[in-house]
Amino acid sequence: MLTKLLHSVRLSIFALACTAVLVSTSCTTDNTPTGPSAPAPAPAPAPAPAPAPAPTPPATASVHIDIKPNPVPFGGQPITDVASCSGSPNTWFYDQVFTETGGASVHLTHRTDMFDGRVTNDGSADITVPSKGTTTIHSRWCSSSSVSHTAQSTFSGTDANGHSISVSGGQVQLRSKN
Repeated sequence: MLTKLLHSVRLSIFALACTAVLVSTSCTTDNTPTGPSAPAPAPAPAPAPAPAPAPTPPATASVHIDIKPNPVPFGGQPITDVASCSGSPNTWFYDQVFTETGGASVHLTHRTDMFDGRVTNDGSADITVPSKGTTTIHSRWCSSSSVSHTAQSTFSGTDANGHSISVSGGQVQLRSKN
């Protein structure tokens, strides 16, 4: 019986010791939290992909005409292949230089010429100016009068992207013989 009692006492002491260990580990005296730590912040969302660039609209041609020379000196050389100029000693010769800077080739299909403010030609043309390039046409005039005159040509057509184009070389000064 004494053995039973000792065994019972040992078990009681063991139980008390286990309880003391459990109580001492579950209670703390500082302010440190005993629960799980705060969750890690969620990763920042990936930046949205950049929007696709807007499609570039097709280029519109831009044509400029330079007159070389201007003013135009009196020429005096006969123009024999045009009936209305045949026999006229009053002639002028110059170049019209077309330059395209907009990035689209141009086909000019109409030309209107004015001499001293009056329309003298209103008809078709066939002039192509390449994209970012130049084209030169040789222009000439004759008159029954040797005094100073003015001339101007206006051209129209379309560029390679279907845009309508109209361009004028500006007024040309045709100088008198004297």
